[in-house]
Amino acid sequence: MPPLAPAHAEDLERRAVRAELLAILFGPASEGALALARELSAVAAEAPGAQLELLQLAALLAQLDVPTWDSHRVQLFSVGTSVDCPAFETAYFAAEAHRQSHRMADLAGLYRAFGVVPAPSSGRPDDLPVELEFLAFMLRKEAFAVIHGGAPRVAQVQKGLRILLRDHLGRWVPLLAGRLQQRAAGTFFGPAARLLQQVVDDEAARLGIDAIEPAPGFDPAAWETPRSHGPELGVSSFVSLDQLVTGEVAP
Repeated sequence: MPPLAPAHAEDLERRAVRAELLAILFGPASEGALALARELSAVAAEAPGAQLELLQLAALLAQLDVPTWDSHRVQLFSVGTSVDCPAFETAYFAAEAHRQSHRMADLAGLYRAFGVVPAPSSGRPDDLPVELEFLAFMLRKEAFAVIHGGAPRVAQVQKGLRILLRDHLGRWVPLLAGRLQQRAAGTFFGPAARLLQQVVDDEAARLGIDAIEPAPGFDPAAWETPRSHGPELGVSSFVSLDQLVTGEVAP
């Protein structure tokens, strides 16, 4: 491998930390999640060239409590109580169940192709925290390949990342981030939304993805019956790396 390979792997780990932090912040609120988010935000904020959004998040998370986090999350993201900012991919493509199922099957196939099977209790494969957790997993898999796998292995992982960004995250995250920046003022979800957009843009640029076709958009009127996918019904949609079943010991 080239002499700079270790530095490349370190950069990929920093990118993975950002994605993992966002996966936690857009997932269910808990004391454990808050503690981990504070730890990750501190690590990310100390990295060279850390974005302003990371510094803002680190400061806001230091003052955040779980009830406030949970209240803001349910208000913004639960289709059962609000149609402002649904945080799952298929809401931005179609309300029809069969069309949603098709996109979710595509995502599940991508996960399986890289040895990842979400735990049965993990909820929808198109929830934002799940897709971000997979992004973090793939970035760490690429870092492992840089050190141990060689160019063919790196290329294979990058191909999967391009699919994730070009066909999934990159198509709907800009729509969600835009809605959040309008509706989440005064909460940590404002800088989190800006960081989310930056992460997607950074990875698309790094992987040479020039143009991504945007999703059709979210139409609240198409959702005649509110349907909830959030933790207020006792269902956690967040998939931590500990819950992922992988085909390899190392990423």
